Amino acid sequence: MPAVFLRGTLPQQTATEIDGLAQFASMQGVSLGPVIWREGFNNASTWALSGSTPAILQLNNSLSLKIVFPSRTTAQALSIFHNVSLPLDQGPIVFLSVQVSGGISYGVRFWGVTATNKPFSAWHEGSMLQHRPGLGIFETVSANLVSESSIPNPTLSLAGARITRMAFYVEAVPLVSGEFSMHVSSLRANSVITTKASSNQVSGNFTVLVADLGPAIATQKLFQVFVGLDIKGSSDLSYVPYFTTRATVAAQGFTYVTKVATTYELALLSPLQVNSSPLFAGNVRSSSLVVSARTGEISFFRLNSISIRFFSTQVSRGASIDPTTSRDLVFYFFVFLFIIPVAMVALVVKVFRDEH
Repeated sequence: MPAVFLRGTLPQQTATEIDGLAQFASMQGVSLGPVIWREGFNNASTWALSGSTPAILQLNNSLSLKIVFPSRTTAQALSIFHNVSLPLDQGPIVFLSVQVSGGISYGVRFWGVTATNKPFSAWHEGSMLQHRPGLGIFETVSANLVSESSIPNPTLSLAGARITRMAFYVEAVPLVSGEFSMHVSSLRANSVITTKASSNQVSGNFTVLVADLGPAIATQKLFQVFVGLDIKGSSDLSYVPYFTTRATVAAQGFTYVTKVATTYELALLSPLQVNSSPLFAGNVRSSSLVVSARTGEISFFRLNSISIRFFSTQVSRGASIDPTTSRDLVFYFFVFLFIIPVAMVALVVKVFRDEH
């Protein structure tokens, strides 16, 4: 009875929704350009070890690092540094094929300078390039140097800026010990070719599609994103949609394949689904829908709708109770705590006496 008659009066809203298409700014298709740099792994003097852990570094058309981590109660790490020169205005994408022993972690980091030779760090915690678990098999790892540079440096100007240094590192948590290894069989950088469109559709041969939704969308309490799209591509095309904010993945969808009967797809993206990042993450100053081909190429894309849902934030209210409600509460508590129990005891006693 108290639940029925004294129920709450706050609106029970769980989510709000906005039309992301109303914020649409531009569309661009992204594809890989030619190789602009490739490491030959034939000059050991250009690589430098840093750390007190015993290690052996060998270069012979590939990089081989053997490490011995002694048993310690603190974490241990070892880094290998290499100087490079990669202009950011070419949008370089770095690819490496790497194998790291199981039981330890590894990562890749970059540093650069602006046009005025001001140094900056081009890596950040939370990136998919950091603290990756060793799997014991060769993996292909990619890094978008524009995104890696812009996320920790939102006001960075790409004109004249370049990446000048990179590092591989391996790390072991406390009490992990033994012999481990890292092998890098290939390391290269490709330029990026972009095709821009002012409408909500674009045609060509693309690896990634990016729809810029402008800077107005906030994602602090993002719930889910629904995207309606038309897409065509090669026969082996599979793709993953992402919703990014400031080039960071805020929500991710499943892996989709093109359909035979229709080009239309309704995709669901969720913050709980985030487990990877696209090759090109969009504008660091905007929110974006990014559709990244996992296999094959995209030849046509049209964004039909995008609904972005957020958890509602309720305005906190004081805990004070008005006098009428207070009197009702006292009455109900008095009835349920005293009158009803006394009446029940009296009834039981009366029934017992009547039977005897």
